[in-house]
Amino acid sequence: MLATLRAIAESVSQQACLDSALACFVNMVKDAMQTECCSIYFADYSQDNFVLMATQGLNPTAVGTFRIGFTEGLVGLVAQREEPINIAYAKSHPRFKSSPEVNEESYNAFLSVPVVHQKKVLGVIVVQQKVARVFSQDEESFLITLSAQLASQLAHAEIKEVLRQDESSHQTSVLKGVSSAPGIAIGQAFVVIPKLDFTSIELKKDANQALQQRLFSQAVSATRHEFNTLSTTLSDSIPKEALAVFDVYQQLLDAKSLGQNVETQLQQGWCAKSSLKIVIEKLIAQFNAMQDPYIKERAVDVKDIGLRVLHHLVKTEHAVKPYPKDTVLIANTVTPAMLAEVPKGHLVGVVSVNGSANCHASILTRAMGIPAIWGIEDVPLLQFDGKKMILDAYSGRLYISPSQILQDEYLQLKYQETILNDKFIAEQACEAVTLDGQQISLLLNAGLDLNTESVSTVLCDGVGLYRTEAWFMQKGQFPSQVDQENWYRQVLESYHPAPVVMRTLDIGGDKVLDYFDITEDNPFLGWRGIRVTLDHPELFLDQLKAMIKANMGLGNLKIMLPMISGTEEVDESLALLSQAYFELEEQHPDKVIERPEVGVMLEVPSSVFMLPEWSKKVDFCSVGSNDLTQYLLAVDRSNARVADLFNPYHPGVLRVLQKVAQECQHYDLSLSLCGELGGDPEGAILLIAMGYRQLSMNHFSISKVKWVLRRLKMSDMEVLLAECLAQSTAKQVLRLTRNFMIEHKLGKLFYTPSHG
Repeated sequence: MLATLRAIAESVSQQACLDSALACFVNMVKDAMQTECCSIYFADYSQDNFVLMATQGLNPTAVGTFRIGFTEGLVGLVAQREEPINIAYAKSHPRFKSSPEVNEESYNAFLSVPVVHQKKVLGVIVVQQKVARVFSQDEESFLITLSAQLASQLAHAEIKEVLRQDESSHQTSVLKGVSSAPGIAIGQAFVVIPKLDFTSIELKKDANQALQQRLFSQAVSATRHEFNTLSTTLSDSIPKEALAVFDVYQQLLDAKSLGQNVETQLQQGWCAKSSLKIVIEKLIAQFNAMQDPYIKERAVDVKDIGLRVLHHLVKTEHAVKPYPKDTVLIANTVTPAMLAEVPKGHLVGVVSVNGSANCHASILTRAMGIPAIWGIEDVPLLQFDGKKMILDAYSGRLYISPSQILQDEYLQLKYQETILNDKFIAEQACEAVTLDGQQISLLLNAGLDLNTESVSTVLCDGVGLYRTEAWFMQKGQFPSQVDQENWYRQVLESYHPAPVVMRTLDIGGDKVLDYFDITEDNPFLGWRGIRVTLDHPELFLDQLKAMIKANMGLGNLKIMLPMISGTEEVDESLALLSQAYFELEEQHPDKVIERPEVGVMLEVPSSVFMLPEWSKKVDFCSVGSNDLTQYLLAVDRSNARVADLFNPYHPGVLRVLQKVAQECQHYDLSLSLCGELGGDPEGAILLIAMGYRQLSMNHFSISKVKWVLRRLKMSDMEVLLAECLAQSTAKQVLRLTRNFMIEHKLGKLFYTPSHG
């Protein structure tokens, strides 16, 4: 069964277009199940019906024309229930609908399963047989497994087909993701080379055969050089007979082998990448069809060689490609390093297939004020390269090759966005005080975008979170104590006399150092934050000493400890701080050395229940709402598949945040919040109603949140909070907060897209 499933999946993935992929699919399923009919229907949500996309056994002329409503027939029932239907005599079922145009009257046995991808029904697979019988459990399991295995593959193929059709007809395509950093971007796509596979290569023709031949020859030469290097490197460590594999690889690259076949495709007008794809996939299919296990294994070698040549082909194309002045950066997984590589002023938007709105790189885009969308559908990225894009990061939509009318409409929306932002800026020097006189301290989350944060020094009440790890991530090795001291001194002086809360090194999870590799199966529950630094006291002491020395004569430093989960970690950290302090006193007897206040981050659920003990040991605490939400909801915040489950407005999260505020008030412990929730006006309103008086956020959010707070009363916020805490879902909470904003004439903050 497993071998059959794999063979079907591989064959479908190698097809050039959606129609051939589906035709291949129904053929192979019909043969594998030894039945008389297999068909696949796709959902057309624009018309609320299913269309017959491929069949082996029904009327072939009905393909592409026969449609059945979402609520009609057995096909509609399977989709409604989202579960299989297996019956011996289909016509006896009350939902059976006779459709003479498909010629299914002679079939009795009926087995159907839905094709579901990311909670959305894409279509329905149906197998039928003339003999009236119930399909076996094994047959049903086979079809269910096949559907689950191929759902994303078929979704991928469907998107590719839509993009291809839209390109040829000059229509706009739209993809949906999760909004991260809000805003609108209009620009040109720059695709960072993805992890290559032949499924990501779209078949295209190119009239310049000489250029394509040259590109292919260059890629083959680069691959030959790569194999020579590998062979030389390994020559001293593996037997000579094992090195013979590289000779085989070189032979496969010869003009009489791979080259001749690719040449044939180039002469037919295909571009170099397409020619290589056609040849390699054909060879793989031929090897896989062989009975001899040894020969079958050669398919792996052929694929490896093909991918190496493909990589050099794509690399050559990208090597000379400059960043457009209006770059919309697109990648499988956007990283902070990718953002840093774009020339200053060129980056207008970011799109990431993987990751989520709360991963580290996503938080960085918000700090930079760059509109971003995370977790879009799995798509052939290279097909986007160089195309005009509109990125609507309010609604999470990405428009590919937008019409001029759509571009004009979004230019108008950007203009309105600018007018609203001007209103925020006009009041950015005012105090953050509510209509009934409640003063709120708005602090800055700093350290991510080292080049732009200095402009915020006069706009905030200090720094509520300085991420020291961002500086470590830019270095090629651990910085010395002197280097750290100089950097921290510069930061403390920039904001003096306002307080600066510096978080000790917080690496692990999705924050990695190139020179300090941490590889774990579950990094967010692994070796990160304080756990790393307590295991490396030499690094911790260096950082603590650098901070304390940098603070000499200034006195505006506070130190915060990340990822604290137990009292032992607090005690060990304080002991090391004392050691650093006393050692510095001994080294500098003639200088006054201040001992800074120390606080803990509340981001692990256990920390919420440890405040009675910790209030006697530390000076303050700050809620890291991003990680606290992640751990409370058991949602990996960098995983696009569960991105929609990560929601700080979940009633469970809000109730925990209120408990923290009440506990800190009871123990007279200074409290702030430095997660992304505080930078959202609706989140800020709820937090202030709970009793939070210090909120830390990126500098683009400060003026907006301040503008909102200056138009509201505490008493109204508290009424809203009570209603929100009584709700059972995040959707209900957000509905209440949105209505509240509209009632208080703040609805202009919401962007309502007019496009479906």
